[in-house]
Amino acid sequence: MDNEVLANKILTLTTDWNQHDYYNGVLRGKLVTTCPDLKIVEITNQVPIFNLNHAAFVLRYSYKHFPKGTIHLVMVNSESQSHRMLAFSHNDHHFVVPDNGIIGLMFKEPPQNVFAFPFEAEGSFASLGSSIAAIDAIYKGKDLLEVASLVNNFDQRIPLRATNENNAITGSVIYIDSYFNAITNVSKDLFDKVGQGRKFEIHVQSQHNKVNTISVNYNDVDAGELVALFNSAGLLEIAINSGYASQLLNLNNGSSIRIKFYD
Repeated sequence: MDNEVLANKILTLTTDWNQHDYYNGVLRGKLVTTCPDLKIVEITNQVPIFNLNHAAFVLRYSYKHFPKGTIHLVMVNSESQSHRMLAFSHNDHHFVVPDNGIIGLMFKEPPQNVFAFPFEAEGSFASLGSSIAAIDAIYKGKDLLEVASLVNNFDQRIPLRATNENNAITGSVIYIDSYFNAITNVSKDLFDKVGQGRKFEIHVQSQHNKVNTISVNYNDVDAGELVALFNSAGLLEIAINSGYASQLLNLNNGSSIRIKFYD
């Protein structure tokens, strides 16, 4: 890990803790005691409990907007069965995450040089000590080979990916935002590659919910109308203007999206 990219001293938090949980105070106290000038930025403490897909989505599309050298700590379902935290660098950012499969959900390709920090104690918050140890090592620019073990056999979950065949794309809802918009795993790149500028119909969960236009923003359709657009992350989003798409259409993570192209 490169000492030069640690100058900003920023650490982000992504957790499934309620903001009133004492875990927040314990972690923050340990962090500022160990790394006094560390600037702590909370990405979210509202990840649904144990929901790795939600945490991975949020961090995957937000980390790159922070300065290079930022440390990103994930504490979601952190008491993993492997009893260790993992530290690695990716795109000049540093990550400390539980060994619970979240790495595979965050990145298409596994990072190189993943280091394991075993839990230092038993108990209900055993991940705390190893998380602090990993952050302290990165913060101080230590050679992680001297303080941790290089590992290859860490847990990796495979995310839902959109597929295409026979002039159609089949995808899934992977995230519901706070406005009840449904974000899918269909990227604009895939849509353009398969569609080639042709006409199309997007079927949302059933044949009855369909749209055949890609809008630029939500207000391109009348209030209460179904709208499809590509969001700032380049993913297809299904919404209802001034409405709650996921509630009204009964959409959840994993709900199907099918796009049919025709000449």
